[in-house]
Amino acid sequence: MKKDELFWQKLMQGDKKIVEEIFQLNVPVLFKYGRRFSDDDRLIDECILHIFLDIWKNRLNLRNEGEIKIFLMKKLRKKIEQKASSTQLKRA
Repeated sequence: MKKDELFWQKLMQGDKKIVEEIFQLNVPVLFKYGRRFSDDDRLIDECILHIFLDIWKNRLNLRNEGEIKIFLMKKLRKKIEQKASSTQLKRA
């Protein structure tokens, strides 16, 4: 079984340790990736945390999405874009 498949399986089974492992393995890459879309470090940190909270809250509805890192990167980009647009709307 591939590592990502095992991650998904354990995540969907509610294994809290696997969430921590996924977090530790991917945060540096996610933060660097997030800097492509924002130079606001606090926003990037907040978005990363929200992604993991969302994943944990919705773990029973998840399905194997393939490579975890790619899944997280897509979620991060979407979350940063949502936060940035909502911030711009509040300023207007």
